[in-house]
Amino acid sequence: MTTATDEALAQLNRLVHAKTGDAGSRAHSLETLPGHAGFSYSFILERDDGGAPAGKLVLRVAPPNVKISGPADIVRQARIMASMAGTAVPVPPVYWYGDEPEFFGRPYFVVGFLEGVKLADEPFSPDLMARLARKGIETLVALHSLRWEARREAFGEPLPLIEEMKRLDYLLDRPTLDSAVVARAPELRELLRATLPQDARLGCVHGDFQWSNVLFDTERPIALIDWEIASIGPALLDLGWVCFFADADSWVETAEKRVRPLSPPEIVETYTRVVPFAILEDEVRWFRAFAGYRFGVITCFNLMLHRRGKRDDPHWEDIALSAPRMFERGLELLGA
Repeated sequence: MTTATDEALAQLNRLVHAKTGDAGSRAHSLETLPGHAGFSYSFILERDDGGAPAGKLVLRVAPPNVKISGPADIVRQARIMASMAGTAVPVPPVYWYGDEPEFFGRPYFVVGFLEGVKLADEPFSPDLMARLARKGIETLVALHSLRWEARREAFGEPLPLIEEMKRLDYLLDRPTLDSAVVARAPELRELLRATLPQDARLGCVHGDFQWSNVLFDTERPIALIDWEIASIGPALLDLGWVCFFADADSWVETAEKRVRPLSPPEIVETYTRVVPFAILEDEVRWFRAFAGYRFGVITCFNLMLHRRGKRDDPHWEDIALSAPRMFERGLELLGA
């Protein structure tokens, strides 16, 4: 009986034969990797011709029967990572990507496998964890310092803040959401709109910069991963986002333990010290409040999908305990 893994391996071998031109090349040891935006595998590539790439690699394939956009746009993610090659922003080496129907029938990419760790995965001392986290924030500055105009083809057109807020309106304005979880979200939305930063500095934005999306060795970051929602937008979106996850005041205590190697003030101090452009304190507070609003709205929406049986993920029940606090904290940051 042929399994999904067997089929993926057969498709993968067709790909590597075509891409390497080496009839003796062989992909094997396929293992499933965690991820939610498609199917991800590690595998070993052996070659008879001694060429590169070889060794341990990663394959990601878009999920079947979904619209190829947003997190499912695997080729766009590969182009974004490839656009970072040779810069101070560490990314996995990108080898192949495309959407040729003869391989997987949907978009894919193949990148190098990096032997890194996440801050939550290793028993680092608090001092080492803080040092690594500061280097992570310096890497975020390196991303925001890139010339975004040169990467427009990979990222797409800039996404204005007001458009980002409209996307969230689409998730929030639904009668099927739990009103107790939504809580003060509409109030925070109106205050965010009323105080929207004007002429916020644009940059290459990761979109989900948090410690689970940075791989480290024992000295420094070796890769930013998971570029599914990257965009050209206000650079401080990323700063507000990482501060939000670091802010214990935005969350209620649950069984889930979050890694917080730096406090929001420490993150902002590190970012401000090395960034080559001016940062206004009021702007930072706005983007921190917006991050809580954004994640809170996403939580309300995903909780609804879970409870209605459209996307089973009980993890959102735990996160939803904090959603009302996220909105309250956003109001506090804006002085309400």
